[in-house]
Amino acid sequence: MFLILASQLERVGFLIAMLFFLLRLPKLRQFMQFRGERRNLWIFILLFSFFAVLGTYSGVRVTGDGYSPQPWTTHISGFDAISTNRTIGVVIAGLFGGVRAGLMVGIIAGIHRYSLGGFVNVACMVAPILEGIFAGLMKSSLKRRFRHLSSVQLSFLVGFVAESLQMGLILLLARPFDEALRLVSLIALPQILSNSLGVAAFFAMLIQVEREEERIGAHHAGQALQIAEMTLSYWREPLPKAVAKIGQALIQGTEAIGVTFLKDGQILFKDGKTTFHKLDLPIKYRKKLIGYFRLFYESDLDKKAFKNTTILRGLSQLFSQQYALAEAERQKHLVTRAEIKALQAQMDPHFLFNALNTIKSLIRTSPEEARKMITKLGKYLRKNMQNINKDLITIREELEHVQFYLDFVKVRMGDRLQVEWKIDEKYLDYSLPPLTIQPLVENAIVHGFKNINRKGLLIISIGETDKGLLIKVCDNGAGMERNLVDENKEEHMGFALSNIQERLIYHYGEKVGLSFETQKGKGTTVSFIRPI
Repeated sequence: MFLILASQLERVGFLIAMLFFLLRLPKLRQFMQFRGERRNLWIFILLFSFFAVLGTYSGVRVTGDGYSPQPWTTHISGFDAISTNRTIGVVIAGLFGGVRAGLMVGIIAGIHRYSLGGFVNVACMVAPILEGIFAGLMKSSLKRRFRHLSSVQLSFLVGFVAESLQMGLILLLARPFDEALRLVSLIALPQILSNSLGVAAFFAMLIQVEREEERIGAHHAGQALQIAEMTLSYWREPLPKAVAKIGQALIQGTEAIGVTFLKDGQILFKDGKTTFHKLDLPIKYRKKLIGYFRLFYESDLDKKAFKNTTILRGLSQLFSQQYALAEAERQKHLVTRAEIKALQAQMDPHFLFNALNTIKSLIRTSPEEARKMITKLGKYLRKNMQNINKDLITIREELEHVQFYLDFVKVRMGDRLQVEWKIDEKYLDYSLPPLTIQPLVENAIVHGFKNINRKGLLIISIGETDKGLLIKVCDNGAGMERNLVDENKEEHMGFALSNIQERLIYHYGEKVGLSFETQKGKGTTVSFIRPI
């Protein structure tokens, strides 16, 4: 009996090893994950019918004197029989494919066993059919427990009951009864135990494979996230530079030996080796193909290892999303620059008109002063043109712009305007968006000093606080009620100040914006804090 058990377990190991390799087949894996009830059902049935038949052929031949360890049995006569592992294929088919799959595999396995002959051939024909139906009925119970330890225990129990059913059918249907009893007493324990362990071993192996693939998938997902985090900022650069940096990251973060990026049939980037084993990562924006990274592998095995994981599919989607974000940022930036130009276009004619009128009046009263003002106006306009295409300029340049503006204003207002500068010079080389301070100054002069009977005082200050670099423009002008500012803030800000607000948020974040402090009859302070 123990020798039969050892031979049975040896054959079970052979069958399980074959199943292990077949688990890599995508169509089989669909059933292993309970997603193949309808699709490819016949492939599943034929595959496990093959294993059931193989389990019969490779069974241990049992004779009147004991057993024969021959490796292949094709015919049985007299009172001989076979201790088989046929039940493994039938039970697994039923547990995964349901009653229909279990029944079909059982019928095929039963007819094949009947064709071999022997005094128990009728019982061994009926048994697989009932085993397949029983295993199919247990499918829902297994599905609820799949990938848990209880699924291994349940599969062992199903195999145990199925084999016990076969032993009972042999005693019930085989004649003479004495020979049937002798056979069952000899093969019952080895066959029940080996088949039950075989079914349970298959499930334990399957669970381990699933967990290992999950672990690999999680590792690759982590790689994908690292690559995505690294490459997010790259997409803000021009496309050739962006794909070059991302291509380098792909070589470092995946197992590719070469990467190219193709756009409209042209190669924008190429690094490493090229082989016949390649995979493509398409980059799409608004359903339009922008281009694609092509990854090359040393062998087809390396390519398949990555093709079946989440890393490449995930990276393709992540790169497309990153490109979309960068493109949206570029579009927003273009809109912002257009708004700056619109602001300059709005300011320049108004300022230019006033400046020319001022120069016109000086030509009669002070020609030399008029000449100086024309020179300053030229510098002002040149500076203005230079700053059109700049996203950021230094505080020093912005203050020069403010000074040019104030020079013209002072000619017009004379002693009615006093300007105080409170500037910490160590911050003059820090950057700001262009036309940030000058519109605040103009807003104070145009609106703050309008209709006041006293001397206007304008204070421009820049200094450090615990929150950052505080930039303030204060005036002692008309001011307004605080509650009116709160209720009509957007109207009070106007186009120019709203534009400043949006550009500050764009460059420095949502926490940066203009602040207003005003009191009717006493003046207004407009300020913002630039992060250091």
